[in-house]
Amino acid sequence: MNNRRYGRVRNLALYSILMTITSIVLLAISLTLVIHKNSADGLFAHKNKKLTTLSADLAETDNESARLLIQNQQLLKENKVLKETSTGALFKAKLKEMAQSGLSTTQILKYFFPDELILTDEGSFHFYDINYDLKLHGRTDESFVKTESGEIEYRENGESAGIKGIDISKYNGNIDWEKVAADGVKFAYIRAGVRGYSSGSIVMDETFRTNAEGASAAGLQIGTYFFSQAVNEEEAVAEADALLESLDGLNITCPIAYDLEKVENTDSKPRTKGLTTEQYTKNTIAFCERIKKAGYTPIIYGNIKTFLMMLDMTQLEDYQKWFAGYISDDSITPYFPYEMRIWQYTSNGSVDGIEGKCDMNIAFY
Repeated sequence: MNNRRYGRVRNLALYSILMTITSIVLLAISLTLVIHKNSADGLFAHKNKKLTTLSADLAETDNESARLLIQNQQLLKENKVLKETSTGALFKAKLKEMAQSGLSTTQILKYFFPDELILTDEGSFHFYDINYDLKLHGRTDESFVKTESGEIEYRENGESAGIKGIDISKYNGNIDWEKVAADGVKFAYIRAGVRGYSSGSIVMDETFRTNAEGASAAGLQIGTYFFSQAVNEEEAVAEADALLESLDGLNITCPIAYDLEKVENTDSKPRTKGLTTEQYTKNTIAFCERIKKAGYTPIIYGNIKTFLMMLDMTQLEDYQKWFAGYISDDSITPYFPYEMRIWQYTSNGSVDGIEGKCDMNIAFY
């Protein structure tokens, strides 16, 4: 028995060493790819041929580098889990420690399954493998820092590399945009309208124009969004048209957002209940293409349920993403490996000029 126990411990130790070596190798490959990219960048200064092909090659290299970085982070996390739970006793002790610390079941599962994306829906847990064929953002956990004011910053080489922004609606009340600008906010997304989840009626936000004009006058970049409850492509196009009609005379400089979220915890059944992933995806494309036709850039807003459960992301690679995923006491990084232009990281932000809480965002430009 002692020999068998020794053998298991020895095997676990060897596996742990192998995982560590693999992590180092993956990191070295990733750094090599980055160096390769920088060398290719220097080539652009001397050669002006086949730019389209070179650009595509670099994009592929960037995504491969991002893939390796993400996989390296996962291996390091898996190695940590292995060390901390390599025996039944250690596993139970770790599980007990995490449960007693107040972590939710979802947070505990995320620790034990770092190579999968986990979400809850209608009382059940859902596990999703990361699709490495999709564009990945490649940002490391260490690049995100929480400041003394409680805001999240994205940094590259020790310098802030993200743009601070907010998104608001009529529910944020009267806003002093000069104070908002003085607080370092550079862009604002302002709700244009919604479709009722029960009635199906389109209702425009009566504060949209006032807020858009005020934010623009204060020097902020302006974006807008529409909360969709479309059940087909025709309704999605109607939502886009309603938004576009409200833009007359406004200088919209940020991408226009299609806000798609699952309606939950309501007294009445949402009209989108039972809509398929195929239909949600068709609606999204219809809205985005209408926005593009009008001369604007579309962006898709959603949370992890939006992008993993509701949409087929393989059909949406040509559109920018705005991910909503909130920080917690034990995590200040986005729980989302795919490319995103904007990250909404909290709904409990505080900004001068706005009474109460508001949504805070980082734009990666």
